[in-house]
Amino acid sequence: MTPTLTTSAYVLHNLGLAAGFGGSLFGRVALNPSAKLISDKQDRARIVNAAWNGYNIINAIGLGTTALTWFVGRSKVRGRIISARARKLVIAKDFLMGATLVSGVINLIGGGILARRALQEGIPMESGSKAAEEAPSDVKSTTKLVNWLGVFSLACMAGLIGVSTWLDNTAQSSVKWKLLARALP
Repeated sequence: MTPTLTTSAYVLHNLGLAAGFGGSLFGRVALNPSAKLISDKQDRARIVNAAWNGYNIINAIGLGTTALTWFVGRSKVRGRIISARARKLVIAKDFLMGATLVSGVINLIGGGILARRALQEGIPMESGSKAAEEAPSDVKSTTKLVNWLGVFSLACMAGLIGVSTWLDNTAQSSVKWKLLARALP
């Protein structure tokens, strides 16, 4: 018998992580560089910031769902019950989840500030990820922070995907886990 609630949470966990990672990767490698094709530097900022703000809700819901399902599941089952190796993977996943959430929240705030400025006042951008030389210094520093945290967050999400896979494989080879999984909802 397949545990329906556990399986549903697992699917939501992975979909949330996929949405966060995939959207962020697309924005970083495709959207931001392509913004150079827009000739007006202020239009560039408005369009890119509107696009990112449109996706930020998906990102927030996705990563929020990933975190919620992890922490709820984590409160019920600890890696120690599976093996010492699984316990280390659980701790690594806790760290990566926390780092992803903190960097994501800071990025949402910084991105929101940039978007508001771009849409209300207009700010010049060289690309979707680089403020123009003539941009105010606070816009330049916020853009740098958002970009650095974006790369950091992507690395953390890639780590989450890797650690999750490793943890799943470790659990599937554990007799203790197989017995415990039968009792899950």
